[in-house]
Amino acid sequence: MAEDLSKLSQPLARLVQIGLRELSFYNGTTKGLPGPKTQAAYTSYLSSLLKSSSLADVVALTAESQVGVEEEGNNGGPEVKMYQQATWYAPGPWPWCAAFVCWCVKIATQNWALNEGGKFSKALPTTPGAFKFERWASKEGITLIKPINGALAKRGDIVVFKFSHIGIVVKDQTTTGSPISTVEGNTNPAGGREGDGVYAKDRKQKHIRSLIRV
Repeated sequence: MAEDLSKLSQPLARLVQIGLRELSFYNGTTKGLPGPKTQAAYTSYLSSLLKSSSLADVVALTAESQVGVEEEGNNGGPEVKMYQQATWYAPGPWPWCAAFVCWCVKIATQNWALNEGGKFSKALPTTPGAFKFERWASKEGITLIKPINGALAKRGDIVVFKFSHIGIVVKDQTTTGSPISTVEGNTNPAGGREGDGVYAKDRKQKHIRSLIRV
């Protein structure tokens, strides 16, 4: 049964509406006041998850649902705080690109386990540092591709960039050297690592340090 969105706080309800809109399930307002239209869209979204047996796809869907979130002030706002709470570090005015990925993996594994009756047997990432995701992958026995050489990025991969930044791949890379489509937190239209929100980006392969295949 779908969660009753009327019980959510206004900031969290707004986040749900933004995500549903970006995934084309919803075309209403995003003021954080959910009604029947939002609830119906959310039910449709949950039904779409039931059709996916791939954890990687659910990770990508979770990231895509956050495109359009904007921080408030300096690395602040209810959504950013929520992302940061997925790490071991207390929420505050610090860069949150890795926190965003931690949150996406956390939510995705919960939904995947619920929908598929499975269990994610690895420890969840809780690091606020982009490069430290590689240590997490190695420790948990998760596929770490470094250097990437001729490997192609796949939807649901975690991508670590050479400039201490991180995101989630949302489209399979077609050929070596072709752009890699991602969703990233704490970036901006110019692609900086100190941005103002969650954006969909196309990145060059030469900027990639490693790929993590959950």
